[in-house]
Amino acid sequence: MTDLNNSNADEERPNAAPNGSEGASSNADDLDAAWAEFASSHADDLQAVEHSRSAKRFEKHAQRREKEALLSIQDLDQGTFTDDTPQGRGPRDFTGSSWLDTDSVMDRYGDDFTPPNPSIGHVKISKLVFWVLLIAGVAGIIASAFMPALAGILGSIFGVCALIGAAGLIVQHKGHTQTRRDVFDDGARV
Repeated sequence: MTDLNNSNADEERPNAAPNGSEGASSNADDLDAAWAEFASSHADDLQAVEHSRSAKRFEKHAQRREKEALLSIQDLDQGTFTDDTPQGRGPRDFTGSSWLDTDSVMDRYGDDFTPPNPSIGHVKISKLVFWVLLIAGVAGIIASAFMPALAGILGSIFGVCALIGAAGLIVQHKGHTQTRRDVFDDGARV
């Protein structure tokens, strides 16, 4: 039978017996026996070395080395992050035109584009009063929390102001349905 597909000659094998009959098992047994004999004869010395200050420092040093990074920045070459990338493959390498480009939009639609400038129009006095009541009511409720002696009275007064302001704004609100021109108009103006 083959010896684990080893094609080396018997002389080249490190654990081969001179006659090739016993193989590595007798040689390993001899080494184990020799080590056991050495360890038993020098047990006191080995124990002293194991508990010495140098051995403890070596153990701590070995543990620190295990925690260190396996790869440092000095191990990387200069082109790791810059020169090794293929040219023309990034998002900033695009040279065509996009619909987001302002120049191409102006070319397509011409120079007659004017941005919208809606006029707010006349503000009703009643709407302004309700907004003032709502804002004053909310601010007063928050401020009354910092005055515990007057919190009950001020909180009630400012709470009523906030409720009147909010109710008045809701009642006066005209929805977008009154600004439609026809049934399919969603209120958007271009």
